[in-house]
Amino acid sequence: MTRSSMRNGTAILAIALLMTAPTAAQTLLPVNEPTSVNGVTAVCTGIGSDQDAHPEWQAFPLKIVVVGKEGQYLADADITLAQGKKTVAAMHCDAPWVLVKLAPGRYRVSASHNGEVVVQTATAPAKGQGSVILRFANRGGVVSPEHTQALKDDTAQ
Repeated sequence: MTRSSMRNGTAILAIALLMTAPTAAQTLLPVNEPTSVNGVTAVCTGIGSDQDAHPEWQAFPLKIVVVGKEGQYLADADITLAQGKKTVAAMHCDAPWVLVKLAPGRYRVSASHNGEVVVQTATAPAKGQGSVILRFANRGGVVSPEHTQALKDDTAQ
């Protein structure tokens, strides 16, 4: 093996690790445990059928849902919230939802999943709960019609 090919292999490995691991600026959110991220409370959740009914989760003004091409839930995403040029919070979630308690307003929500990036605009209302779906067109597989309808029903609220 030549020195050049070893350097190329090392560079590829470094890029792969950067794409899959949370960066130092991101907070790794424990599942189902509200955590402070840069002064904002966030919770990584959505695993298990009882999470939708969890009364504490309704107090979070913004629900971020990470899904694949057919609407199936995806976990293991890096999520960033920004307002204007200011990053409000950056976190890594090993579940399909991130719930966030933050000031009412419009936010740019971006997510990275295995190197693919999706960006949407979301509104955190003064009352109630807003939601945004971050759909990764190149992730996931086929899901049943019941699960696709459940996702549509969930986001229509």
